[in-house]
Amino acid sequence: MKHGQDDLQGIPDAGPLGGGLHLPDAKFSGGGALDHASGIYSTFRSLPAGANLALIFLTLLLLPLVLEPEVGELAALLMIPGIPFLDSALRDNAVIRTLPEAGSSRKPSTTLKALASTLLLVLFFSFVPSQRTLTWTSLLLIAYLARVVAYILWSIPKAPVTASRTWVRIVVGDTARTSLTLKSKSRVSLHLLLEARYEWVRLTPSQMKLEKDEVMLSLTITPPLAGPSRLQLQASIVDPWGLIQARQTLEPVELYVIPRARYAAWLAKKYLELGAPGDASTALALPLSQRPRGARRGVEYHGDRLYQPGDRLKDIDWKHSIKLQELITKEHLDSPGQAAMIAVNLDAQDAEQADILAYSLITSALTLAKEAVPMALAIYDHNDVVVVTPAQNGRQALLRVLKLAQDISLYQPGERFLGPPDLRRLRRTIAQLEGAKAEPAQKLMNILRTEYEALQQAARHHPATRALSKAAESTPPPALIVVISLSPDDIEALEVALGRLKKRGYEAVSMETRR
Repeated sequence: MKHGQDDLQGIPDAGPLGGGLHLPDAKFSGGGALDHASGIYSTFRSLPAGANLALIFLTLLLLPLVLEPEVGELAALLMIPGIPFLDSALRDNAVIRTLPEAGSSRKPSTTLKALASTLLLVLFFSFVPSQRTLTWTSLLLIAYLARVVAYILWSIPKAPVTASRTWVRIVVGDTARTSLTLKSKSRVSLHLLLEARYEWVRLTPSQMKLEKDEVMLSLTITPPLAGPSRLQLQASIVDPWGLIQARQTLEPVELYVIPRARYAAWLAKKYLELGAPGDASTALALPLSQRPRGARRGVEYHGDRLYQPGDRLKDIDWKHSIKLQELITKEHLDSPGQAAMIAVNLDAQDAEQADILAYSLITSALTLAKEAVPMALAIYDHNDVVVVTPAQNGRQALLRVLKLAQDISLYQPGERFLGPPDLRRLRRTIAQLEGAKAEPAQKLMNILRTEYEALQQAARHHPATRALSKAAESTPPPALIVVISLSPDDIEALEVALGRLKKRGYEAVSMETRR
């Protein structure tokens, strides 16, 4: 073509009478046509995947009608070279959607339904005006889709994904991480979307392209008490063209969920079997977060125990650490007169709370027993005081606690609409209003004083107040009070009772009871 352009440069302009052909303005270069086609293709590719697919599909469907006046009924065959563009657009538009559990394991996707319904409608209406070109075009596109769908159904089995099997043993509330291996049995690549049926399971990654090679998947599990024994994953699968979707349920993980209370009871029994406290070779280390906040170190040396995060470096017994090949910490306790009091409400609203409550009770007693702290028990429920004991040896108190943990009962308290009152702020406000002479201030003071007196009166007859008062009679200050309660009915009574005991020299802390 370049040689032809050089020859035409010597021919003069034929003018308007020379057949209407203006040669110098004519474009004979093949590069210009290729640039034009490349520009159209780039425009198509820059569109969103869905819009690009729709545009290519409509172009292939209607282009033979445009070329029919020049070519005739054979115009439908000119659409065939454009099918690879449709194939590429389908692959780019392959979208994974979550499939419902109901229905068959394999079903046509929204894309296939839209394309098939459009082609069938065009085919039906093409018979009315006898548009043979449109009929042949529709049949060719239908044949293409049928061939692709048949290949997909042949290449992808009903259960195309396999997962490695594993098991996880975990205490309720803890977090475990494990990995799985996914492998495809399909002859073609798959787009895979994995979803867990439970909020306490996280998947990484959750969406992937599954080839013939294995893919690693990471799971983070924090199971509740009422978790299933087998962890189910919902897999939504789509082929590379996005025409057929499949649903598959995977059960790769077998869970052994250990209740907190059972784990705490095992720790306590193990401790009771191991011998006297202070033996570093047999000490059991509880997590630091399970220690009652507010407990203080003393100055009297008691013994050695295993190092725990948060221990001071100067307390490490380096001689025994080198000998045992483990970090050993020197145990310092307060004076023998220092005691602790455990106040527990045995009411729980459900099995989950009952497990948390028993775990907190046993671990609190176990921690104090390991510290060789004498313990008094003040146990109550919504109805009455259950048991009150004087300060006793930690091991004896732990044995009593293991029995009491079995007496936790389910109770539904009344619905609470208001937040707990702030007694300190209430007293301060009343004191400030006492000096005011304005009538509205006096009325407000009377209302607040009535509220304060009602709270004091209700707390005086509450089982928590009576249990604490009775235990305080045999456990004089200074002493530490560890409060364990999940009942919203205890908030006001505990605030009033503990406020009075703090004035007498007691210290009070609350165990963390998280779900």
